[in-house]
Order: sequence, then structure tokens, then C-alpha cells
Amino acid sequence: AGLQTTTTGEANKNADLLQLQRRLDAHIRRARKLRQERAAKRAVRVSQVKAVWKHATQELGVTLGRTSLVASVTDDEDDDDDEVEEESRWHQHLPNSGVLPLRNSQREWSWPCMFLYPSHKQSDFIREFPEQDMLAIHMAQMFPELEDTNGETPMPWDVNNEFACSQLAVYFEVHHHQSDKNDKKAVIHPDSVEILHDQGSCMKFYESSRALKGDEGPEMANVVRAVERKHLYQQRKKWKQEHGSLWAKPDPAPVVRVHPAMTLKDVLQDERLVVPNFIVTFVLIPEQHPAHEAFLKEHKCLGVLQPDFSEQS
Repeated sequence: AGLQTTTTGEANKNADLLQLQRRLDAHIRRARKLRQERAAKRAVRVSQVKAVWKHATQELGVTLGRTSLVASVTDDEDDDDDEVEEESRWHQHLPNSGVLPLRNSQREWSWPCMFLYPSHKQSDFIREFPEQDMLAIHMAQMFPELEDTNGETPMPWDVNNEFACSQLAVYFEVHHHQSDKNDKKAVIHPDSVEILHDQGSCMKFYESSRALKGDEGPEMANVVRAVERKHLYQQRKKWKQEHGSLWAKPDPAPVVRVHPAMTLKDVLQDERLVVPNFIVTFVLIPEQHPAHEAFLKEHKCLGVLQPDFSEQS
């Protein structure tokens, strides 16, 4: 009887071990499958970023840049309150940072675009703006003329009905002087645009922006947040070493006015443009709004980017 009990106990123990082994094997298979899926997805993303980098920098001559993906170097920043901005000037970009330009089956490219309306503290994000489209096409759709809307614009925040296509002035900011674009050691203000000098830094920024949005899970988000905070801290430190304080800001970026008949590709090929966070950003202001005059007092206008109408006649 004792021998039988021992044998039965060993059999039960072996059955438990076999069950544990099967569970472990299943866990290993799932982990391997997830790892392979992540590797395959990353390979696709690498290919996408390479295509964007080639199209932007080699085919169009676009300069790509980035802004900080975090607004603070700590959770509360009690140690440096007097040096911290109340809100990043790029806060509209942050939810959309890392959204890449897309190429369709006809090999035509579309870019993410941001329309900023400083006169009303509003903005719009356009996920796909085809390169071949004129600004006027999208402006006419978003801001129809008053005679087409019974004298009322569709935006609830436009109480004075100023946002009609023909009433709007369009600008882009010039974030870097041409002589500074290739200076990898340039000290920039933390609230300014940092140039992405190579494909590697472009890929790193894209992956970081994805991770911070939770695409790779909370642990990776925390790791990337720490890395980005360190980067922001180093930027602040270098700026203060050279300029004394974060409040010693660079002059407001000059601007270029854009004729609505320009295509997005025309704008992208202007050498003065830097595209931050893969998002082509325009400032739209009603011509007669007081904010327009104030904007031009603060931002020097370098000229007007417009079609060569002589070639079309």
C-alpha cells in the first residue's frame, strides 16, 4: 500500500510538472510571436521613416526638425519655477507629433498640416494635405465666403465672422537662419525648433513620439519620458550657460507670407522652411483683425511666396 501511495504521488507530481511545462512552452511561444510581430512592425516603420527622409531631404530639399516632446524636466518643477513656461508654444503639436507624411498607390505624398489662428487662440489639424493641392482649396472648404453661408462663418468661436477665405493672410515661420541649419553644435532655446540632421535622429524622434503616446506600453513610455526630460534639461542648461536665463529668449521667428494659390509642394521647396515634428505649420490671421498688425510688429515679414503669374500668362 505504501509503495502504491508513493507511486501515485509521483504520478501526480509528474502530471503537475508536465502541465507547468506546457504552460511555460505556450508562454514562450506567445512571447516569441509578440517579439516577431513587434520586429516586423518596427521594420515597416523603419522603411516608412526612410522613405519620408529620402523624399523630404533628397527629393524636395526640406529641412525637418523637432520640438520637445515633454513640457517639464520633473513632475512638478518646484526647483525651477521661475524659469518654466506656463505652456509650451508647441502644445497644439504634441498630440499629433509622430504622424508621418503618407504616400499613396500613385506615389503621391500628403503631409500632416497644422493651421494656427493666434487671433482666436484656435487651431486645426489636417491629417492628409496633398502636396499638389493649393492652399486655397483647403481654405475655401474650411472657410467659405460669407455670401455662401448666409453671412455667418461655420466656426462658433468666430463671433465677428472674420474667417472667410478671401479675408485671411497666411504665413509660415522661419525657424532657422540658413547659416545655422548645418550647425550640429548650435545652442537653441528649449522652446525652439531643433534640426534633425540625419536619418537616425529622425527615426529616434519618431519612435519616441510613438512611445510617449503609449504605443509601446506604459513602461516604454516612462523610459522615453525620462530620456526626453534629460534632453530638455540639457537644452535648458546649455542655454542658461550661454544666455544667463531661459527668459533671454531669441527674437520671434521671422515669417514668410504665402499666397493661397501656392501648392503645398511649392511651400515645402522653399529653403527657408523648417518642418517641425513632420507637421507643416501655417499661421492664418484675418487681414483686418488687430492681431494681424500686432503679429507683423512682432514677426518680421521676409516677403511673399507667390506663383510666377508671368509664366502662366
